[in-house]
Amino acid sequence: MANENSVFMDTGVFTGIVDDIGGAASACVLSDEPLANVDFLDDSDVGKELHVLLKEAYKMTELHRTETSESLPRGLLKLRDSMTAVDDALSKSLVVESPGGKQK
Repeated sequence: MANENSVFMDTGVFTGIVDDIGGAASACVLSDEPLANVDFLDDSDVGKELHVLLKEAYKMTELHRTETSESLPRGLLKLRDSMTAVDDALSKSLVVESPGGKQK
C-alpha cells in the first residue's frame, strides 16, 4: 500500500490531459470584431475611457489564452519529464536481494 508521499503517474494519461488543456485554451479566441464597431464611444470622455478599457481587456484575454495554451502545457510537460527522470534514476539505484542473498 502506498503512503501519502507516493506519486504514481501514467505519463500517457498526463500527456493527454496537458494536450487537452492546450487545445481547449487555444480554441478560446475572443473575436475582436466587436472592437471594430465601438468607434462611437469616442464621442464622449466616458466613452473614450471605456474604449481604452475594452482594448486593454482584449489584450489581456489574448495574453491569458497564450499563456494557458502554450506556457502552461510546456511547464507541465517539463514537470512530467523531470518526474520521469527522477523515477528512472531512483529505480536504477535500487539493489534488490533475493531470498537466497543474491543481488539483482
